Amino acid sequence: MDAESIAGLVGLAVGLLVLVALSVFESRTYRREHNGEGMMHHWLAEHHVLDRMHRRH
Repeated sequence: MDAESIAGLVGLAVGLLVLVALSVFESRTYRREHNGEGMMHHWLAEHHVLDRMHRRH
């Protein structure tokens, strides 16, 4: 591997770490502001996906 390949991989790793960190931060902030409701649950409830899912016993 040459220096450019290593630099590219390091840049990719840093970018992914920043993306994950921002996602976790946004998720925690959203949950704090919406009384513990997560983003996915809110989206699924708003689009009536949870109503369509029937649990079968």
